[in-house]
Amino acid sequence: MSSRRRQSVCALSALFLMDGCLLGPVQAQGDKILANNETIRIQEYPGAIASLHEWVLVDAGFCSAHRLKCESVTIPSGPIGLQALAAGSIQVSFASTDVIMQAASHGNDVQVIVGHSPNNIYELDVRADVPLPNKAAGYPAIMKDFVGLKIGCTARGAATEIQMRALLSGAGISPDAVTYVAVGSPSTAYPTMMAKQIDAAVMFEPFRTLCITQKTCSIAVDLTKGEGPPELAALSGAFETFAARREFITSNPIAVQAFIQAMSEGIDWMQKPENFEKVVAIARKHMSLGSIPNADAILVELVKEQVPTYGAKIDRKAVKAFSDFLMKNKLIDAPVDPASFVYEKAP
Repeated sequence: MSSRRRQSVCALSALFLMDGCLLGPVQAQGDKILANNETIRIQEYPGAIASLHEWVLVDAGFCSAHRLKCESVTIPSGPIGLQALAAGSIQVSFASTDVIMQAASHGNDVQVIVGHSPNNIYELDVRADVPLPNKAAGYPAIMKDFVGLKIGCTARGAATEIQMRALLSGAGISPDAVTYVAVGSPSTAYPTMMAKQIDAAVMFEPFRTLCITQKTCSIAVDLTKGEGPPELAALSGAFETFAARREFITSNPIAVQAFIQAMSEGIDWMQKPENFEKVVAIARKHMSLGSIPNADAILVELVKEQVPTYGAKIDRKAVKAFSDFLMKNKLIDAPVDPASFVYEKAP
């Protein structure tokens, strides 16, 4: 190639690169999707290991590698997160898929874009001094022991309340046989239980870990192990998901696809044994189990138990099961089509 031709090719290549930078996002080498430095504000549950995904995306560099500026916004429940999503104060929320689906059916035009945890993350925890005469019999008999009690949930109408209602209904008991109390995420729910303002709670980690290590409460129904009515077990495969407004997705398709790819890569990275210590270091930076004995060792075990439960894929059959579940319980007026509710480029 002549010197003049080589110079022309280089100049043309530089022009294309400049054009890509000026006019919008471009594809990088291979299949890496690059955004255009858009800011993505993501819901964070305060003090909860459930937010490990977004901590990893930022601290391990997955967002920056995809030319995204990811920021966490502390919001203690799914319904409030979806309100923030509608208001535009965040771009991505995450919650149980049933809560997101209800919001969509009631006019909040959202789509789920990538998975968080395929299977159920909740358990029904009860304070140690609350009598459970039917505990040995397990579910559904044990639900009789909760009639008349105060049950903590992250927020009224949140997935934690929906799960409790399903547990009661599945046992042939009215869902309104208990009093529901909004207590926020585990970091506020646990002290509320210890203050005896609630008797039990449907919660997620690190609530379970605090209960077990402090011997202050026990697990009455473990939904993570498939306990409870069959209709809840059918929801596994798409349980916790990230969502964005359809308008935002349409206006920022490359940024959304970059976020999906970053999340998928982040989960894969977390689940590789050689990265475990790095994942633990990130968790230490963002959360604490307080002054409980052996807090750091317990946090390490918590990370070890939680990371394998993560997954980016959204099972469309499980999404259909969510629609059936919500219709059966009269929480939505019409079935939700997974083809519309799940973003077409979601894994």
